[in-house]
Amino acid sequence: MADQTEDLKAFERRLTEVISGHQPAARFWRIIFFFVSMCTIVGAWTWLWDPETSQVSLSQSLWNHPFFTISCSVLLLLFLFGIHKRVVAASIIASRCRTFLSEYNMSCDDEDIFNLPQRKSLSSVISWVRRRFKVPRPRS
Repeated sequence: MADQTEDLKAFERRLTEVISGHQPAARFWRIIFFFVSMCTIVGAWTWLWDPETSQVSLSQSLWNHPFFTISCSVLLLLFLFGIHKRVVAASIIASRCRTFLSEYNMSCDDEDIFNLPQRKSLSSVISWVRRRFKVPRPRS
């Protein structure tokens, strides 16, 4: 039982390490997303309040407002390249961990600390986790 507990603690440490490793990148992409979104909002505001917007064609109106056109294009490109996935990568990993841990009557909270099972076999969880995440057996 002590060996299984050590394996579970090793997995918990590894999971915490992986999720905390994604946090700086997610923070960076959140900042980029916020900045580009604010630029798009400001550009849209000036574009919509321009009196010429309703009097000229759409293409001419967009040509007259390059700040909005460029910021909107950059925002669309960011979505096409998956910024929405990069912003929430750590949350996706934690959610998937909760999903597979629920099969073994286990869960983890937001700090990735396990709530140990009450009824299921811990050895089946450990063996599955070892295979799935290639967690090495701790050295004695």
